[in-house]
Amino acid sequence: MSAPSVGDAVWYGEVAVDGGRLPIAMAGEGAPLILLHGWTLDHRMWAPQLDGLAGEFFCVAPDRRGCGRATAPPDLAEEAADVIAIADALGFERFALLGLSRGATVALDVARRYGSRLTALIVSGAPLPALVPRDEVIDLGRFRALAAAGDLERLRAEWSRHPLMQTHTPAARELMREILADYDARDLAAPGEAPGLPHETLRLLPMPVLSMTGEHDTPWRRACAQALAEIAPRARALEIPAAGHLANADNPAAFNAEVARFLHSCTSLQPRPAP
Repeated sequence: MSAPSVGDAVWYGEVAVDGGRLPIAMAGEGAPLILLHGWTLDHRMWAPQLDGLAGEFFCVAPDRRGCGRATAPPDLAEEAADVIAIADALGFERFALLGLSRGATVALDVARRYGSRLTALIVSGAPLPALVPRDEVIDLGRFRALAAAGDLERLRAEWSRHPLMQTHTPAARELMREILADYDARDLAAPGEAPGLPHETLRLLPMPVLSMTGEHDTPWRRACAQALAEIAPRARALEIPAAGHLANADNPAAFNAEVARFLHSCTSLQPRPAP
């Protein structure tokens, strides 16, 4: 079985950013929504959303720098500017933003630095150690050592067994297996820290925020989602049933319905500019 495809409904392009180019997949029409994938993944993780949300929104899913087919080198500090470069290239004065896991970290950095550009912010499984003490272990040192030794097969196998990569349907399992098989770990060779997202920053987010997790996500990620909803002034928390960390793939029907409901409730959404 191959990864889900939305066929001719998706078209592709590239956007120039500092140091290279980012491929983007696009689908649908309507108010713009940019979707940011998680670590070790690429734009293909959003296949269920490019299919399920394209009837209501203009969806744009890039390969983040250092991931997928992006030629721009990995650098977390540059990724917020990359999102703005994508929006500018497509003529979005304002847009909604959705990020999952590491993509949620980038999305929150965009909200912190370019909040006036966002009509709405959705984060799923966001890691927020400044809000909730971290008790979830990701042994990046181990993964860096495996990458440096060229043992990508073992790296992928070990990461696939991590709680954050556990899926709850055959379709989600196959989609993630197919994407992870292409992960080349080049981001692990690049120095860089995740953007700081302190309490003082998050409490000033001006846009509507939907803070999501799957009901079977790790306890720490669920606590982070609740903490963000309690701090950001226009935020609320929500759990996707029958889903883990990769909630968009585990239960796309519920995930898409909640995303659409939230975005429709944000009255400041703007339509995609006419070509």
